[in-house]
Amino acid sequence: MRTSTRLILSASDAGQSMIELALILPFLLLLSLGVADIGRALLFNNILTHMSREGANLASRTSQSPAFIINTLSQTAAPLNMATQGMGILSRVKAIDGGSGTVITVVFEQYRAINGKTSLLSKLWVCPSWAISGACNLPASASSRVVTLPFTLALGYEVNVMETIYEYTPLTNFVLKTSPELYARTFL
Repeated sequence: MRTSTRLILSASDAGQSMIELALILPFLLLLSLGVADIGRALLFNNILTHMSREGANLASRTSQSPAFIINTLSQTAAPLNMATQGMGILSRVKAIDGGSGTVITVVFEQYRAINGKTSLLSKLWVCPSWAISGACNLPASASSRVVTLPFTLALGYEVNVMETIYEYTPLTNFVLKTSPELYARTFL
């Protein structure tokens, strides 16, 4: 008689375990998707950081055109799809005489990827209009091109600023409905 009682308890325990698993499984799946999503976002952010560093490095040490540098970096950014969800922007900033003995830092050239998401804008300085070639049509007045850098440039010095921006689509987009922007910037 004892054996039949054990079998009955074991069967009911198994049923209870299945119900508990069915209740907790959606939360476990959502948690594992969230962890995978954070890892994927970190990977994409690292790729953007390396792209901005390499872009600034190439702009400062080669004679390649900015459009070539940006488009080459965009094409080698897999698994990122820079053509539909990203943008690379290369700016050249120079310290000039602002009059009255002041030094101002202005953008004197800015380029962006020809194939990219045009709604993603520079956080350094926003160009008012773009040429088809990807070059910015700069305003004539230097006072409308003033930028603030996290460091001070001496008069006559210039710096290349490479910005990479990506509109990240999370794996958990069906739950969170957000598309955060990933951003990296390098001064060189």
